[in-house]
Amino acid sequence: MSNLPPRQRMMPRDGAGQMDLIGGTGPVMHPIGMPGFMELYKVDRTFRAQAPDNVDPARTKPNVPWTWRVSDEVGCANPIVGRVFIQCAESLNNIQLKRGDSEKIKVALHTCKEDLRNCEKAFLRISAVHDQIVAKLAKTEGLKVERGVINDLPGNPNLEYDATIFLTNAKRALQGIAEVLNQFYGLTISNARFDKGRTQLKGLNPPPDPQLVEMLEHFAKDIERVLNLRNFLEHTPKKTIIEDFGVSADALHPPRWRVDPDPPSEMLPDMQKIIGGLINVAECCFFIALIDNIDSPPGPFAYVVEEIPEAQREGAAVHFRCELKQVGEPPFGA
Repeated sequence: MSNLPPRQRMMPRDGAGQMDLIGGTGPVMHPIGMPGFMELYKVDRTFRAQAPDNVDPARTKPNVPWTWRVSDEVGCANPIVGRVFIQCAESLNNIQLKRGDSEKIKVALHTCKEDLRNCEKAFLRISAVHDQIVAKLAKTEGLKVERGVINDLPGNPNLEYDATIFLTNAKRALQGIAEVLNQFYGLTISNARFDKGRTQLKGLNPPPDPQLVEMLEHFAKDIERVLNLRNFLEHTPKKTIIEDFGVSADALHPPRWRVDPDPPSEMLPDMQKIIGGLINVAECCFFIALIDNIDSPPGPFAYVVEEIPEAQREGAAVHFRCELKQVGEPPFGA
């Protein structure tokens, strides 16, 4: 008698299906599987699809269909999507790691991507209101003072809400990057405390690529500022102050923020800098850690990270890839 498990009965759901993804420009350029779903990226749209076994893993119904929906109004041309997630997730394909779980790393990268997109959306909402106010003031030639009063000073009623959304998701994105390092190096970074992460990295044997610690030290002040702005929204001893459009003795100032008692800085340029900085940190952390932990085959071959030529990107914001290359002479000649 065979000890093999019984073969599952075929159902109509197991047959071929066809998805016509409506929306966006051109074909799907980057399909990436995730636990429980698949994301498919056109240049300007993201779709999320689920197979019947994702919808009904217990296989209780014979006719469960595939499903798909638009999950984001940007696609692989977006730098957050392309650089934080797609190029990193694709670099994990068909490799063996000495340390770390590829699927967990991919989930952490995806979470970081989603959090940074929430930052970008909050930034764009604040920016849109800002631009409307500036355009209106340009038409009316600035603020009007009538009998010593500026009536109806312009402002953004959702500013504090969107600024909080931005800072909350920026901290979450940092923790997503920390989870990537936790997986690759067995670290225990929590609450995006990269200062403790640097100490843990320096204590590893064998040590990591020194570029990793150097890069984290380079961004240390920027990371600390994001954490301070977020944490002091609700924790003491300091306090984060968010200021809407306001007037000083001689000027109208745009939205600003600060951690009291520090001087204020303009919010929108800061947000752009934070998003760009976190993209760089995520990208650098991943590829340095990947090369540190990838299991290269024997012989004159090694995995290398190389820049993708512009002509091969096809509009996607992917800059790097990891490929197996011959880096030495074959042991017995050509």
